[in-house]
Amino acid sequence: MRIVDVVVCMAGLAGAASVDAQQAGGRCDLCHAELEFLRQHTETLEEASALLVPSVGQRGTAHDERGCADCHSGYRRYPHPGTAATASCAECHPDPATEWSGGVHAVDAAAECASCHGVHDVASSAGLGETPGLREMNGACVSCHFEPRMPASDPHADSVACTACHEAHGTRSPGDPEAGVHPLNQHATCGTCHDQVAAEWERDAHREAVNETSGPPDGGTSLDEFDLGHPPAAPPGCTACHGAHGMPAVSGDGAVFGRSVVAACSGCHEEYGESFADSYHGQASTLGSGRAATCQACHTAHSIHATEDPRSSVSEENLLKTCRACHPGAAVNFAGFQPHADHADRERYPHVYWSYRFMTALLVGVFTVFGLHTALWLFRVTLDGVRLMRAGTGTREDRS
Repeated sequence: MRIVDVVVCMAGLAGAASVDAQQAGGRCDLCHAELEFLRQHTETLEEASALLVPSVGQRGTAHDERGCADCHSGYRRYPHPGTAATASCAECHPDPATEWSGGVHAVDAAAECASCHGVHDVASSAGLGETPGLREMNGACVSCHFEPRMPASDPHADSVACTACHEAHGTRSPGDPEAGVHPLNQHATCGTCHDQVAAEWERDAHREAVNETSGPPDGGTSLDEFDLGHPPAAPPGCTACHGAHGMPAVSGDGAVFGRSVVAACSGCHEEYGESFADSYHGQASTLGSGRAATCQACHTAHSIHATEDPRSSVSEENLLKTCRACHPGAAVNFAGFQPHADHADRERYPHVYWSYRFMTALLVGVFTVFGLHTALWLFRVTLDGVRLMRAGTGTREDRS
């Protein structure tokens, strides 16, 4: 910066008391737009860069119509006096500030307004809803919360803002009953975009289970003590089945989504998960089939009811119809198949229990008999070989 520019800058700042905010902003720009000048008056390049505020950087932002003096007071003279001050964002935005004070980011000032919105390049609310602004805001979240970053395979990546699920200013811990991502509230949060699914889930057996959940399982004291994204630790809200970050897309590779559903359901319904794994459907799914029926194919996804409930897709009234969705020619007897029969449960499935015992005994018996037969045969062959060897040796001795 030339000496004459520095002189003009100083003179302009000294006489800024008589100009309006926009004019004062122009005078501020004479110094704060010159990195070399700022570097000469600071100890580090980082400090100089923090003071570098070119006026062009504020154009098109939410503060485009505001001047420097709207937020910075007492800076009209250089050197700036110690009484100079910068206004708090809360002075113009009291409601978001109140929400922020009750959230997790307010604890030890973990994240303040500028941490997410920036200082001078504040994006407008409309801009944050568009792809560039959305990605920028999500990037701000990821800069602190790197592990929850959504992979590209997540259907929400680059299309849904973090604040769509987590409160924008009053962000709460997932274990907080007032948080939007708490299992008790997920249906409303997710239902903002998935309203039809949320309406179906309202009549689901899982909804009843969530309503009955008064606290964490196993005698815990806080829902923060367990991972809300993986069952069976959590009440059966949306993330218990779909996961939180990195959820597989419902459309696309059916095998990937099907296996994720089986894993989620098995987390709470371990007994049924084991019996499913032993069935044809379970084995085909494990081998990568995208056509084999998984849990939601029979029980539906969001309208699940107990088997004895007439509304259930696997009730006696509806089971054949459900089977025919994949097996159009299924007869009445076809629906008598028991996909979750447990061969170890003699009381509930006696025919399966005794069939399993008979087939196991038969298999063991066959292998035992044939194993013994093979051992005796080998013994006899070996014995005959020894006898022949001795007989041949004796003949040669006699000839000598």
